[in-house]
Amino acid sequence: MKTLKQFEGWGIMYNTYTIGELAKILGITAETIRYYERKGIIAPIHDQETGYRYYTTWDLHMLIRARCYLGFGLSIEETAGILQSKSLEEIDDLLEEQEQIIQKNIIYQMNLLKRLRTNRKLISRSENLNFTLQKRPGIYRIDTQKCYTIDLKKEEREELKEFCQKIPFVFSTALFPKEHIENENKEFYYGIGVEEEFAGVLDIKESEYVHYYPEQLCLYMCVPSRSSQILTYEVLQPAFDYMEKNNLQLAGDVISQVVSMWKPEDEYFNYHTIWIPVQ
Repeated sequence: MKTLKQFEGWGIMYNTYTIGELAKILGITAETIRYYERKGIIAPIHDQETGYRYYTTWDLHMLIRARCYLGFGLSIEETAGILQSKSLEEIDDLLEEQEQIIQKNIIYQMNLLKRLRTNRKLISRSENLNFTLQKRPGIYRIDTQKCYTIDLKKEEREELKEFCQKIPFVFSTALFPKEHIENENKEFYYGIGVEEEFAGVLDIKESEYVHYYPEQLCLYMCVPSRSSQILTYEVLQPAFDYMEKNNLQLAGDVISQVVSMWKPEDEYFNYHTIWIPVQ
């Protein structure tokens, strides 16, 4: 490293380096170093005669420390604030706040990974049309439409908008009320839902429009659906036949979860996993 000049400060003679040399050491651009300077993170020596900036090894390590804080997820302003702090306690307080943020993000990401894996598992089972008895997870659900028509009050729209902020944890879901099925009423409700295990992370609670369906023993099946075919409870007839043969009784509203959607050409397709409460 070629030393262009020396700087005598703080009673010590320091070697100085150009912005280009410092950028090469750090593997960043000269403009990035100027950006850090504008933010008050470093204050190079200005040669009044030439107008050049010169940097010492102190500046080198301040930039390394700044990039550490940025790597922790702190903003450039927060980083500058830490580097201008006057006590270790003040620095530790700021880092503690960031630690809590990182921990919260890790919990969120771990739940997101779990949700993705659950979705993949459901997709892998979606073409298996065999009936199985298993417990449906608890579900929080909000309606978006009756059959294929959206007709929501202002308050419902606001609640729905808030619920949509939980994407990608939410899924599309159909609901066939038990009463409708028993009375051969083909109307159903479409909406979006979230599994109970993620409700705590997402701060989802039951309300006037968000309904909670607790874990329940169900007959599980999968059915394909498409936009050219009206969805009705009649798609469940094979399951009802199975229930009759096995002395199972309908014990609640039927809920589906859409596990995949696609549109290869002019028609929409999807797969529903169906949960039919039984006793």
